[in-house]
Amino acid sequence: MTERQFRIRLACLSAAIAIAVLSPSAMAQIFEDVSVVQSDADATQVTVLFNAKVRFKRAVVSSTNDLVTIYFEIAGQTNDGRSVFEESRKWDDSDLAPPFQMRYFSEANQPTEKRLEISFKSPVQGLRAGPGVDEQSFVITMKRPAATATRPAGTGQGGAPLAGMPPATVVTTPLTESDQAQAKILETARDAVLHEDYETAIAELNRLLNMPPGAFSQDAQELIGFARERLGEARRAQAEYELYLKLYPEGPGAARVKARLAVVSAVETQQAETASKPQARKPTTTMWGGFSQYYYGGKSKIRDEFTTTDPISGATQIDTQSLSSTDQSSVVTDVNYNLRHRRGAWDTRLTLRDTFRHSFIEDQPSRNRLSSAYVDLKHETTRFATRIGRQTATSGGVLGRFDGAVASMGLGTDKVRGGVEVGQLIEPGLGGDKRFYGATLDADHLLDKIGLGFFAIQQNASDDMDRRAVGGEFRYFADNRSVFGLVDYDVFFKKLNIASVQGNFGWGRKFSVNFLYDYRRSPSLQMTNALLGQPETTLQQLSQTMTQEQIRLQAIGLTPIARSSSIGVTLALSPKWQMSADYRLSSVSGTIATATLPASEPTGDIKSTSAQLIGTGIFSPSDVFVVNSSYLTSRAYNAWLLGLSTRVKFGDAWVVEPGIKYYRQDNAAGSTSERLSPVGRFAYRRTEHLSFEAEFNLERTRTEATSSSQDLLSLFYYAGYRYDF
Repeated sequence: MTERQFRIRLACLSAAIAIAVLSPSAMAQIFEDVSVVQSDADATQVTVLFNAKVRFKRAVVSSTNDLVTIYFEIAGQTNDGRSVFEESRKWDDSDLAPPFQMRYFSEANQPTEKRLEISFKSPVQGLRAGPGVDEQSFVITMKRPAATATRPAGTGQGGAPLAGMPPATVVTTPLTESDQAQAKILETARDAVLHEDYETAIAELNRLLNMPPGAFSQDAQELIGFARERLGEARRAQAEYELYLKLYPEGPGAARVKARLAVVSAVETQQAETASKPQARKPTTTMWGGFSQYYYGGKSKIRDEFTTTDPISGATQIDTQSLSSTDQSSVVTDVNYNLRHRRGAWDTRLTLRDTFRHSFIEDQPSRNRLSSAYVDLKHETTRFATRIGRQTATSGGVLGRFDGAVASMGLGTDKVRGGVEVGQLIEPGLGGDKRFYGATLDADHLLDKIGLGFFAIQQNASDDMDRRAVGGEFRYFADNRSVFGLVDYDVFFKKLNIASVQGNFGWGRKFSVNFLYDYRRSPSLQMTNALLGQPETTLQQLSQTMTQEQIRLQAIGLTPIARSSSIGVTLALSPKWQMSADYRLSSVSGTIATATLPASEPTGDIKSTSAQLIGTGIFSPSDVFVVNSSYLTSRAYNAWLLGLSTRVKFGDAWVVEPGIKYYRQDNAAGSTSERLSPVGRFAYRRTEHLSFEAEFNLERTRTEATSSSQDLLSLFYYAGYRYDF
């Protein structure tokens, strides 16, 4: 084999490895659970719980009010969540919400960004989405269908009058310039209330009430109480009404507010009593899951050109070689089964998820992966909870998927619970079998909106101490605001392993900000990291030639530190258009040299800036149109990405998502690469349970250097069916 042929085959092998890493052969469960509950007299709350830590970035509601799309990122080091290619979950009809289906995707034009689509069978009113009360959930709220259907015609959302809405005060005296400004703000707020956009109304009314008192301050104080009441914030509405009566104790408005205050106080009392004790329920058993089979294929064709110049004659000769290969050919079968039984205060759930990948390529072996197999048992009164079996950890300091058990129980109060955890990690790693045990302490709803968690854990590798850490989590959640933090400190190494904080702040539906700072050793700091590149396979073997202190220092030196910080903003330009922008700064430190491994250089600062424009209902009532662009700079290369995609629905059965992506990379060594990638996805829903899907991704890449060039044409595709029950 010549050197050129070797380079060509090496390029094919690299492409195949990349495909294997991104292929669904490593699928795992991403949806942990979904709950649909009544959050107010005429409101429904859907909570989507993930099997990984997630970072909410933005949400888009279609102009037809039957689709909400959430853009987010997988946070932390939960490899299971990152490896999921695509997943779905359906919810059957009830009096709380119309039937809907959730679909999880990896975003084609943004490698780190994920997409969650919740599509409803029929339009719903007041649809909005945001982060949940922890780092594993999103919350979608809406008006209950029954309440919407029974409203009489009028002037509110969908033509309905809003019972109890304060009347507008007619001012006969001349208005000052400040009063005129207040009048415009109040008019905007009243219009938002009539359209049931209470978040926008509250934001506008707060702006008015922060101004010096004027002719419309009294109206604004009454209206903000009404808006909070309609939003389901009984406690806050009560506080606003009480402030009104303190400021304006006389007049017709006071009589109205006293009447509303009596209603709100009764609701608040009822909610408090309901929350303090479990509600009697009939025994219920529910079952859900799905079965899917997809064929994944991929082909590449490489064409290399090498330019050589004769040193004597100066003649130029171009040598051309090409190679075609099949990079991927496999059938992936996925089974997902969930059974839940609730009786009295007990809630029992069984979950099973298995994926089998049958490969048709000789050097890519078939593989079966049992990603989840556990029993989950909870008791509401004692707050006892346990999960036994194969599962994925997202807290408590456990590093990924494991076989074992976690258990917790309330400690004499509704706000504090203690727990234990024990198990063995599943993912293969250095140092042999890795077992752990630890303890947790969680305090929920401290000061109403704050939660804290603490953990201590020890992990052993083949009976040798591998990791000993303590840490804590911080949770703050309020309307349109959330902050989550995590600290993991290894007391044996005396080094910080993880320090992370992320947050979201929103101002109605108009404007929101998200931020992230993440410091972590990647992989997590463990004594077995010292085995990297060593002929020894266990710490006990390594201790024959190195002292424990030498092993500790080598483990630290071979564990790079990854830092990442970002800030993003989202702005609603109009009911149909939304714009967002993100800036990210990241870096990875270098590693030391050992007797068997050379040192690695740090990456330096990697800076990326991206912008996204999203339109809904632009060309048809149900379409979603997305334009995004990203620019990245680093020590090794600069890159620019431009993408265009759209989602169009035809009737109730067909969804088509065409798109195209252009990528250019200028390398520090002087070479350049350009890639053009058209992509298309097609989905056909045959019945409420059965759907067929297909996707193709064609990539044409040209790389040019001083004396050589390469053309790479790749086609990746999949097609199959999914049955959800």
